[in-house]
Amino acid sequence: SATNITADHNPAQYGLLYDTTFVSNTERTSLMHLETLEARLSTAQAHLAKEAIRTAYLALAEFHRLRGDLKESLRHVLRSRDFCTNTRQTGQVCLMVIELGVDMRNYMLVRDYVTKAEHTSDLLHTDPLFASKLRVASSLAHVHDGRYAEAARKMATVSPELTNQFNTVIAPEDIALYGALLGMAALDRSELQELILDSSTFKGRLELVPVLREALRHYVLAEYGPCLSLLSGLLPDLSLDIHLRPHAETLFNMIRDRCVVQYFTPYSKVSLQIMGDCFGTPLDSMERIVANLLKTGKIRCARINSLEKTLVAESPEQFRRRKKAETRKRVAKLGRTFLNETESMILRLSCVENDLIIGDGRKGGGGGWGGYGGGGRSKGRGRIFVPGGAGGGQGGMGAMEIAGMYGIDDEDSSDGDDVMDVDDLMAINPESV
Repeated sequence: SATNITADHNPAQYGLLYDTTFVSNTERTSLMHLETLEARLSTAQAHLAKEAIRTAYLALAEFHRLRGDLKESLRHVLRSRDFCTNTRQTGQVCLMVIELGVDMRNYMLVRDYVTKAEHTSDLLHTDPLFASKLRVASSLAHVHDGRYAEAARKMATVSPELTNQFNTVIAPEDIALYGALLGMAALDRSELQELILDSSTFKGRLELVPVLREALRHYVLAEYGPCLSLLSGLLPDLSLDIHLRPHAETLFNMIRDRCVVQYFTPYSKVSLQIMGDCFGTPLDSMERIVANLLKTGKIRCARINSLEKTLVAESPEQFRRRKKAETRKRVAKLGRTFLNETESMILRLSCVENDLIIGDGRKGGGGGWGGYGGGGRSKGRGRIFVPGGAGGGQGGMGAMEIAGMYGIDDEDSSDGDDVMDVDDLMAINPESV
């Protein structure tokens, strides 16, 4: 309210005045409209008219959506689904749920209802716009999950007939923008050429975004500097995009990395300075980018010469030697792991065969099993006791006898308990047990 506005954030200093009269009149009008819609729903429920009930629920859902109460709107839309009488009405409800899910950033709900619409409606074959809307929604869900290649393929197959019919979710210019950016970031050249550049369904959309059309042309001609320059000019606008804002920087970096990889592919040696000039990037930044590509494996069989500031491709012999050394290290590590696990298994089996039980020494009084227990020991190292040892009655071999067999001086057994430290037992050669 106006009374809660602080002096530092008072809209009046920007020429924005809080119109209390307008707010009160709007609230009164909205309340009257809500009462009318609820009365219409009650009348329809009293007459058990399914179509009237469905229409009343959808009217209430639209009212709450315009008010910004998306959860209440979603609740009414979901209730209207129970009163649908044909597949077209079910498809309409699914689309409304999808739109609300996108507005709420609940992409799990979007994926669920895209799947339901694809399996419960025959509109996919009779209405191309319905199928295109589902592809757009599915693409946005893939973008949210970071699955850019799948999102690009979905967006590239949207029918050209879909223009402003789905503008509550996406504009026609954004279809071209998203499809081209995602394709450049995640698709290889052949698939990009097929789905984006040569596609009869998508090529015409690029005319709506001339800057991106030129960037694609430079990308195809391997003119990576002008391409990245045009794309960097789009970043301020993308930072305000409702769907791509969290992914804009990631997509730009992916496109830049792909350009760097393709630039180096035909060469055996290239200067990082020349590469930086081509991409409009300082030498230090170019070196970090290339080092990261080598680390992630996007550039393979190459090394950076830090003295000469060059990127050098490995010869086949160097590549074989490096792979051989890496394989030798992996085999040695696997061998050590196998030996450790085998020794641990033999030790455990030896303990089982000799009726040894490993405890953590924290169990207090109350008369233990086989004479071990009682007295309330304090927390300490792991302990081993032998059922049937000294004070037991199970007829087994005592811990002192086992310690004597293997030359272990068990000082802790002097108090009469038939116990032995785990550290001492680990010194025993498993083959001699």
